[in-house]
Amino acid sequence: MKKVLCTSLVAATFIFTATAYSADGVYVSADVGMAFAEDADVGVEGEPINLSMEFDSGVAVTGAIGYRMGNVRMEAEIGYQNNDTDEIGYSIWSMPLSGDMTATSFLANGYYDFTTGSRFTPFITAGIGMAEVEMDDLDYPGSGEPSASDDDTAFAWQVGAGVSYAVNANFDLEVKYRYFVIDDVEILDGEVESPSSHNVYLGMRYTF
Repeated sequence: MKKVLCTSLVAATFIFTATAYSADGVYVSADVGMAFAEDADVGVEGEPINLSMEFDSGVAVTGAIGYRMGNVRMEAEIGYQNNDTDEIGYSIWSMPLSGDMTATSFLANGYYDFTTGSRFTPFITAGIGMAEVEMDDLDYPGSGEPSASDDDTAFAWQVGAGVSYAVNANFDLEVKYRYFVIDDVEILDGEVESPSSHNVYLGMRYTF
């Protein structure tokens, strides 16, 4: 009898724990983190070569509103990231390039949460949408030429994974990684080919 009672208590505890931190419903979330932009190839109009543009690490922030139902979440997200340009070059030749690249994105994301029966919930995510890319104040120091700016809008997508920690039934803290990619963008007299970045975030989610 004691064995049956203990088994029942363990099962009840597991069920309670698995559901107590899995509130369904509308939620809002916010994230802040670092954006590690990859080098991007730049095709120059009328030239047979591709240059390589390098960036410094930058900041990334997102905000979203979504709905959770069981293990699935769907959301609409707006994101912003900024990376300073570092240099541009070809093969063994390079020169400093000042300025910065910003991306404002509007994505529809889907998540799948893996229930663990604890406060920790690993998840995977993917999203598609659009991004507006701005290249601002591009300048070769010492060239004497005026700086230049331009922008373009292109298709964007991302994939990622992370883990959340349930503070209570409605409030979660999250750590997540995303690989973020934008289609080719036309900037000034060139084409920046598929700018991308590896983004790491700390965030929170509140379910109403």
